[in-house]
Order: sequence, then structure tokens, then C-alpha cells
Amino acid sequence: MTATTLRLCHSGMDNRALYAFEIFLSRVGPGACRIAEEDAADVAFIDVDNDLGPYLLAGHRMLYPHRPLIVTTQAPGQRPDPLTVEITKPVGLAAFSAALEKVRSLLPPADTATTLGLPDAGDERGGTVDSIPDEIALDTLSGAGPDEVALLRRFEARMATLHVGSLPDADLDNPAALAGIYYDPASFLQGLVARAITHAREIGRPVRIDDARGTALILDPRNGQAWTTRSPNALRALAQLPTRGTLAMARQEADTPLPEGAVARPLDGLEWELALWASRGRLPRGTGLEHPIRLKSWPNLTRLAVPPEAMRIAGLWSRGELSLRETVASLGAPQRYVFAFYSACAALGHVEQVVAPAPAATPRSPAAGNAGVQAALPTRGLFKRVFGKLLGTRPDKLAPD
Repeated sequence: MTATTLRLCHSGMDNRALYAFEIFLSRVGPGACRIAEEDAADVAFIDVDNDLGPYLLAGHRMLYPHRPLIVTTQAPGQRPDPLTVEITKPVGLAAFSAALEKVRSLLPPADTATTLGLPDAGDERGGTVDSIPDEIALDTLSGAGPDEVALLRRFEARMATLHVGSLPDADLDNPAALAGIYYDPASFLQGLVARAITHAREIGRPVRIDDARGTALILDPRNGQAWTTRSPNALRALAQLPTRGTLAMARQEADTPLPEGAVARPLDGLEWELALWASRGRLPRGTGLEHPIRLKSWPNLTRLAVPPEAMRIAGLWSRGELSLRETVASLGAPQRYVFAFYSACAALGHVEQVVAPAPAATPRSPAAGNAGVQAALPTRGLFKRVFGKLLGTRPDKLAPD
């Protein structure tokens, strides 16, 4: 393997297509490129002419904004950005080799990669995230060298991008900026799955969700199971963009066998991830920024994808005192961490917003000397209590009226 070997990932290929693609790559040239996992790749390869192509392209670009992409198409000229290299079908060896050379020119120099910081969550120069165990002993971390610390930071950055996106903080006092922090779950796969689960409970049998290629999901709330026939990449791409009527819900008949290759997973874990992918650091439409958040129940973070700062956020909300705005300020963390975690918790019913009742006006009894004033103090209205704090204590030691 030469120093210029490119790590290439694919999106949306089934086993047959991948086998043919690997044979094609073997003919490109020794050491030109090799298949790699999505999070460790230098470049991604996507066929945009199939039904999922636009979703895969847009979803991959959201997750890896600085990664070059090679796309194949029968209608060239739609290149969405300077980092996307188009190849016109049918793809020949010469055209593919030229695309690889173009990709090499788009990558940052190896000697400056570490000084440029993380270009995206998939950059793993210096190690792979697969080498990081799920749990690391504290004494190991305390004696970790620079390489281990950098690897942990790289892992955290990758997971943060996958779970909460890269949306920058918005000015929460600017009405124009507030529009960018909300999304409508009903327009995404998250909302369709929620409606399908409700319908499945009503009819007492599983419900499936179909896309243009056939059955994508089967949902059975009776045993808390879901089955997916799509790869994680394809499912995430579907979940990140509005469905725009491309998906349909249908009843799964009792005698219908599961589709070939269907993979079972817990239903709550699927709902949680769909909410994170649709949210990408935004809030469900209609969520208030000022109402305190109360954690009704703790999400099982041992079985769910854990966004950054999840435990700290949940701890704050367990007291039921802080709003979303106050949570962001208290943590000093990016807004997207808080907003994405709220969106996922809301999808599973773990949180609620507490709307404080309006203070009731209490008639004040006539004062009779100092004793009368002292007796009236506990029932003073909201404005008097506020003015009392602003004006301070009077010389006679009584709060100002």
C-alpha cells in the first residue's frame, strides 16, 4: 500500500453491487484506493441515480462537510459543491482514476493535517476509533499520553457530529435567528414512525414503512421491536431529510414473512436515533425556550446513542428548574448539544415543559402599625417582591411598599 492510497467508503450498495465494485477497484491500479468504513474514509463514493441517491448525497455532506465525494450520474452538471467530483456513466477506468487524482488534490497535505484541526468527524489520522473500548478505567485516563488524549477527543468529535450535527449557536434574542433552531418532526421519518407506531397499537398488529425500493422498516410495538432492511448509512440519510411523500405506511399482514436481510433492533432505540438525526441540534417546532424542563424519567443511556453532555443535561433537568435557555448558559456547551438531547427525550416522552401558573392576586388586609405590615409581607404580589429586591431595605428594616 503506497502513501497515496485513498480510503474510500461507499453508500447505498447492496452485497452484489459491492462485489462488482471491488472487482472494478482492483483494476484501477495497485495502491490507488481501498474500501474503508464511513467514519475512517478520505473520500465517499455515491451513485446519485438510484432512489436513495439524493438522500445519501445530502446526508453524507451534512455529516462530513469537508470530505471529497465521488458521484456517478447519467446527467452530469449538477455538482452541488467544489468538493464533489462527478463521473458520467458508464464509468470507465480512466475516468475513475482521474477522479481519484482530483480527490488527492482536494485533500489537505499530510504534514499540515494536525495543525488544521479536525476537518470533519471522519478524520482519524493517528488511530481508529474502533480501538477505543466502550469503557475506559480512570487510572488509564489519568496516565494517558498525548496520542491517547487526542484519540479520545477525535472520538468525541466524531460522535458529536453523528448525533447532534454541526449547527452553530444562534442568537436566542434575535427573532430572525430563532427560525433556524426549529424543525417539524412530522415532516421527517421520525414523525412517520411515530404515526405508524400509534396506528400499530390501534390495530394490534405490526405496521411497515415502504420506500421506493420496498419495505424499509417493520414496527411492532407489541414486543417493542423494529426490523430494518436498510443499511445504517441509508437509514440515517432517510432520517435526516424531509420525506416529501417518498415513504408510505402500510399494515403488515400476520402471515407475511420478514424481508430477507431484515435486522431486528429495539423500537425505542430506533425512535431515539431518528429524533437525533432529524433534529441535528434543533428543537421540535412549538418548544418554548423559557419554560423549565422536567425530566419525567431517565432515558436508558446504556442502550441508547449518547449525545455529548447527556448526563449533565439530564441531571440539571431532574430538578425541574431550568429552561432550555438557562440550561445552555449553565453548561456553557453548544446549543445543539442541549437541543438534540431534548428532541430525543421528547420523542420517547422522557421530558415535559413546566408552564408556571400566573400569580394569583391576593387582597391585602388593612395595616395596623408595624404588626399589620409584618403580617402582610408574606402575601405581597410579584411586582412588590421584585421592587423590594431592587430598592433594598428601608431604614425601618421593612421591605419597601
